[in-house]
Amino acid sequence: MRILLVGEYSGFHNALKHGLETLGHEVTIVGDGDGFKNYPVDIKLYDSDFEKSWFKQKFRNLIKRFTKKDLRDAVVLSRFRESENLLKDHDVVQFINSNAFNTEATTERKMIDFLLENNSKSLLVACGDDTDYVRYLVNDHEGYSILDPYKNEVVPKAGEMYTLRYLKKEYAANYELIKAQSSAVVPSNTDYRMPLVNDPKATPIIPAPVQTHRLKLEQNEDLSTIKIFMGINRHNYWKKGINYFKEALKVIQKKYGGRVAIKIAENLPYAEYIKSYKECHIFLDQVLCYDQGYNALEAMAMGKVVFAGASNLYLEAHGLNEIPAIDAKPDVDYLIDKISELIDQPELILEIGKKARKHVLEYHGCKRIAQKYEKIYLS
Repeated sequence: MRILLVGEYSGFHNALKHGLETLGHEVTIVGDGDGFKNYPVDIKLYDSDFEKSWFKQKFRNLIKRFTKKDLRDAVVLSRFRESENLLKDHDVVQFINSNAFNTEATTERKMIDFLLENNSKSLLVACGDDTDYVRYLVNDHEGYSILDPYKNEVVPKAGEMYTLRYLKKEYAANYELIKAQSSAVVPSNTDYRMPLVNDPKATPIIPAPVQTHRLKLEQNEDLSTIKIFMGINRHNYWKKGINYFKEALKVIQKKYGGRVAIKIAENLPYAEYIKSYKECHIFLDQVLCYDQGYNALEAMAMGKVVFAGASNLYLEAHGLNEIPAIDAKPDVDYLIDKISELIDQPELILEIGKKARKHVLEYHGCKRIAQKYEKIYLS
């Protein structure tokens, strides 16, 4: 089959592409590389280097201020039009999101319409913010969520505007269009399955694919100093609950002094990000979730002890008895206790890390996951 994967903002589609290609399919990814992360795509619609130029950014902001139009949108749409001959006649077009190109909804709609009209079957993956998910968090969800900082007025509404925009009429319309024309909606984890439990188009969870062959076991066996890593994307700072980790780390640093080394990396391109935590023992990913995000899975594949969603809710959703990760809850004292346990019993670090890698190899290998998607494409 000829398969077009639309959008990339975690490595998800690159891993799925590899798996599908091992099964003999022809696969193309179209996207913008997701800004500073600069993920590889086959057809790139935007160059993040544009935003590194002070002059170009000022010019972009000036245009937006006086015309209410974003120059970035014009660039993305122009490159899309130039590539249209490469974006049609596929057996399957799979959207990673209803706003996969990160443009304004009206611009996005033009590209969505073309892709739906010029390809055969379409599929939608639920693996990030989208209209169903945000509606659910606002109206029905019980427990903690990525919107807690907004609901609890820790940050102003603007702090969660990217997430909340999926409730706007034009963004919701794009989502509903793709969903209506798609043969299925595929949730990638526990969080994104929640709003789809009773949706007739939703499949069971298909876990996110990981290119495990590219990620070696990178355990640091020197436990004399416990190295703790936390990556920060300022855009997602509050919704991932990084503030809880930061408060816990202040106490950990004071409590253990030279016995710990804390590294915080911010807004790094993907290739640099992976390298930046190779030597760490403990990887702090996110708090306000019930499953592991993509960064967490890759860190687990490298044998790190990861703090992410790993509660009983996760186990029930995936039909598992255990998960070799530390359930990260929005409770600073709890996080301090869990990190302290690992520092006080460092032998646990290597043990949990090895189990973590085994788990990802078994449940998230990209060929295994690609086979699950292949069945949906052919059904």
